[in-house]
Amino acid sequence: MPTLLVVVVVVLLLPNCISDSAQANDAELRALLAIKKDWGSPAALRSWKNSSASASSTTHCTWAGVACSSSGQVTAFSFQNFNIGRPIPASICSLKNLAYLDLSYNNLSGEFPAAALHGCSALRFLDLSNNIFSGVLPTDMDRLSPGTMEHLNLSSNSFSGSVPLAIAGFPKLKSLVVDTNGFNGSYPGAAIANLTRLETLTLANNPFAPGPIPDGFGKLTKLKLLWLSGMNLTHGIPDTLSSLSQLTVLALSDNSLQGEIPAWVWKLQKLELLYLYGNRFTGAIGPDVTAMNIQEIDISSNSLTGPIPESIGDLRNLTLLFLNFNNISGPIPSSVGLLPNLVDIRLFSNSLSGPLPPELGKHSPLANLEVSNNFLTGELPDTLCFNKKLYDVVVFNNSFSGAFPAGFGECNTVNNIMAYNNRFTGEFPGAVWSEFPALTTVMIQNNSFAGVLPAEVSSKITRIEIGNNRFSGAIPASATGLETFMAENNWFSHGLPEDMSKLASLIQLSLAGNQVSGSIPASIRALERLNYLNLSGNQITGAIPAAAIGLLPVLSVLDLSNNKLDGEIPADFNDLHLSHLNLSFNQLVGEVPTTLESPVFDAAFLGNPGLCARQGSGMLLQTCPHGGGHGSASARMIVVVLIATVSGVSAIGFVAVVGWFVLRRNRKSDSWKMIPFGTLSFSEQDIISNMSEENVIGRGGSGKVYRIHLGGHEARGHGGG
Repeated sequence: MPTLLVVVVVVLLLPNCISDSAQANDAELRALLAIKKDWGSPAALRSWKNSSASASSTTHCTWAGVACSSSGQVTAFSFQNFNIGRPIPASICSLKNLAYLDLSYNNLSGEFPAAALHGCSALRFLDLSNNIFSGVLPTDMDRLSPGTMEHLNLSSNSFSGSVPLAIAGFPKLKSLVVDTNGFNGSYPGAAIANLTRLETLTLANNPFAPGPIPDGFGKLTKLKLLWLSGMNLTHGIPDTLSSLSQLTVLALSDNSLQGEIPAWVWKLQKLELLYLYGNRFTGAIGPDVTAMNIQEIDISSNSLTGPIPESIGDLRNLTLLFLNFNNISGPIPSSVGLLPNLVDIRLFSNSLSGPLPPELGKHSPLANLEVSNNFLTGELPDTLCFNKKLYDVVVFNNSFSGAFPAGFGECNTVNNIMAYNNRFTGEFPGAVWSEFPALTTVMIQNNSFAGVLPAEVSSKITRIEIGNNRFSGAIPASATGLETFMAENNWFSHGLPEDMSKLASLIQLSLAGNQVSGSIPASIRALERLNYLNLSGNQITGAIPAAAIGLLPVLSVLDLSNNKLDGEIPADFNDLHLSHLNLSFNQLVGEVPTTLESPVFDAAFLGNPGLCARQGSGMLLQTCPHGGGHGSASARMIVVVLIATVSGVSAIGFVAVVGWFVLRRNRKSDSWKMIPFGTLSFSEQDIISNMSEENVIGRGGSGKVYRIHLGGHEARGHGGG
């Protein structure tokens, strides 16, 4: 009988337990629907709806961003990137078991939402990062779940003022993340130092009042990540921090820290990332570097001296080594070339000497090599691209010599070659110009490279600077992505491409000091983006084409000097807006276009004895006959003088003027009108149709002289033909 009673009691109580659980979950569901309504029913919460009465009592646990306990109670909201912009409703704290709230990467604004969140008494995790909150933090923010809070993230907002003392009122805090705001006052360093459970502390990227690193931070012995970059720190790194043996990340960059880097920093056994760049550190590195787990070292932009210690070569996990912008001297240890994981090495702007490590790139997936602005010598190792990962080769301003590595022509992962101002010789790998799909930049000027360029250059290449080398042959006819082509002082010959439309992206073009011949093609008009053109010091002949260079809309620098150009300067040069012009030492004739008749341009026309300027222009050129006027009026005038030989005298004998008339051309309609001074038996067309180059018999300061035979026409009133 007692056994029977027990069974009956259990059976009677079980329905009540199920009913209580269902009621509790129903309350949770109703609370969620209220939160959705109070929040303005954002689109990201459209799955929050009570679809049917028969649905499971824990259906709400499957809604977007919601997580529940095993009994169906809501414990977590993960709303990152939900595009929420309306204020957080206070009803969110009606969920008494809510322990985790992530609202990062939304559009929440206004002051810190204290009123809405103070009712959340069980929060352990709060992330409001990457929103647009502003204003000062409340001085009583420690009311926010003070007994449970473990992770507080307010980073990447616009909070200002001082960090309040209350921030340290969470004794269980493991992570305090307030970096990347606008805090411009102080922070309670001594109080934060008492948060001895902290594993992550970030105060970085805030314009705090200048001051030293608090000595008390040495008490935070559980710290794994310490990020204090960009917060106006001064003095040195205190030795009290040597107790932080659990550190995996130490980031103190972009401050005003000074003195030597303490020796203990190089011995932190769990350290993986060391960022001390952008300070005022002095002294040498190490020399005993025994932090064997370190993966990235960036101590660039300081004033460090001395050599790179040999022990750097023992760091088998090292992937990144940035020592650039210091005063480090001596050789690069050959052991650096043996590091198995090295990907990115930047040693530029130091005083390093000697060769690169002979096996650099052979044992690691080397991708980026930057060693410019040093005193390095020798040849580039042929192992640089051994693992076909290399994308950046930046070695300019050294004394490297010899040829580029033989295998470099197969290194088609490269996107940037900057090797100018060295002593390289030999044939530059031809495959570079057309077979490197990622290549955008080639800057190898001021060496002794030889080679030819293909007719078609890869459309991905935007910049080629190869001046002061020994390249020869013709320049490319097609380079559709090329914006800068600086190839001065080489051995290029042949003419410019007849069709320049496939070079239409060019902004800068220099072929000065080569052996380019032929004429300037009219298709140069296609280079509408061109603002710099230098073809000086070549063997270019013919006239400057009209309706071409003069119509380039953004051209500001033009140098065609020291060629063999003839004819007149096109009138459309009046439309150019030049900051520099040089047409000197050619065979140009005629009047200088009106807008260029200024003493400012005197030197631009030297060595062209056939050029003239209007009277009163102030230029050093001769004055044009009849006072000039070419290019300054709406019509162009030609004076035609009719002459006849006297008594059958030969062509070198006497001639007599038998008539004259004026041809005037309208620039707008390009039509001609003849104004005769006497009676003539022919029209203007008889004259114009014969004004061709084959009939030119001379040139002078006033223009060209044509011989035109009128056949049986008779100059009536003057006898003779």
